[in-house]
Amino acid sequence: MPDTEIVNTLCHPEHWLVYALPWPEDARDEPQAEAAVVIAPPLIAGRTLEALPDHILGVLAWTQEYADEHPDQEIIFFTDVTRWLEWEKGLSWVSLGIDWERALTDIPEEPLLLLYLTINRRAYRHLIDTARVARVYYTNRNSEILTAEERQAVRDAFATQLHADWPPYIHRSLADGSLTLD
Repeated sequence: MPDTEIVNTLCHPEHWLVYALPWPEDARDEPQAEAAVVIAPPLIAGRTLEALPDHILGVLAWTQEYADEHPDQEIIFFTDVTRWLEWEKGLSWVSLGIDWERALTDIPEEPLLLLYLTINRRAYRHLIDTARVARVYYTNRNSEILTAEERQAVRDAFATQLHADWPPYIHRSLADGSLTLD
């Protein structure tokens, strides 16, 4: 039987990193799609962390820096880190020498705890937005600005869903042996 404190830590990480995948071609006209990934960077340690490629380590390190400066944010969008790097640090992934696109593509290939998320197009827009003011244009010639309040509502919705889905995922992974505590 795994240690209760360790299982509790696995079930309730300090924060999660959420990022968008390309919207699936076969769902081009669908209002929802499996188009996001969530990982729990605080749970990546030991041999797993040491074995990760540098481009993933770079994304994880800067995500942790962001989390340290924003301890109240349980859900961190990759675009939050990108915005913060640019707007507050005067940096970019390129200036840091981090191939962020490769990192996000490669994360699902690594032996990490992760979930794919089915999201709606509105949440997707927030996940891909790095602009100071994001204006969305529609084919009917209307447009609107994505607000910070709505972005927070999307973040809150992700938190609610992850609080419901992450612990059972951890328990299933422990039960089926895909997650072991060494």
